[in-house]
Amino acid sequence: MNRRADLDLILPCYNPPSGWELKVIRKFKEVESLFDSIRFHLLIVSDGSTRGYEPETIATLEREIPGVRIIDYRPNRGKGYALREAVRHCDSEYIIYTDYDFPYTEESFDRVIKTLLGGADLVVAIRDRNYQKNLPPFRRFLSESSHLCNAIFLRLKIRDTQGGLKGFNQTGKTVFLSTKVNSFLFDTEFIYKAQRKKLNIQAVQSRIRDGLHVSDMGFKVLKREMANFFSILFNK
Repeated sequence: MNRRADLDLILPCYNPPSGWELKVIRKFKEVESLFDSIRFHLLIVSDGSTRGYEPETIATLEREIPGVRIIDYRPNRGKGYALREAVRHCDSEYIIYTDYDFPYTEESFDRVIKTLLGGADLVVAIRDRNYQKNLPPFRRFLSESSHLCNAIFLRLKIRDTQGGLKGFNQTGKTVFLSTKVNSFLFDTEFIYKAQRKKLNIQAVQSRIRDGLHVSDMGFKVLKREMANFFSILFNK
């Protein structure tokens, strides 16, 4: 790279556990150290949290990561809404979002960022086969089913839309802000709209860090996301 680039890193963080800010500080600095030519800016979205954002926690974040922005509102609205709200506050040319526990390896971040700076409008981290194998049985069935539905009904070239690491430029930002889904399937809606707009979408292989636990999904959430899927399909 011949010039320094600015990149906003967004972390949605709803009702985080005690001590979460220390992990965020450590992982953010690790990612930041990968690229000397990039100025990273951190945005954290509380999404209407009722705990985890005590004054001492925020003070620690502000001391260790100068310029960090905490975005708060009431009530809780869901991950899709939280990310759109953060993206509206972004000033940088490039934007990346992931989960506050930084589930992906440093190599995965490296691939996403390099591909984004290489000219892609949208970069999607695709999870490897080991991720699928380590899912609870019902969650694995749902994941495989969603990939099939993405291919058949939405005709997506990228089937794994739900990975929690994506990056985009200003062209991608415009499409992202046009999404409507507030909960989990906002990712699918984003990629679907980006493909219809013929954006330059690149997929990169990624890996989840060892030892991370993946929770199962209840039927209430499943019912809601099925409704969201059909809203994406029929509201073109």
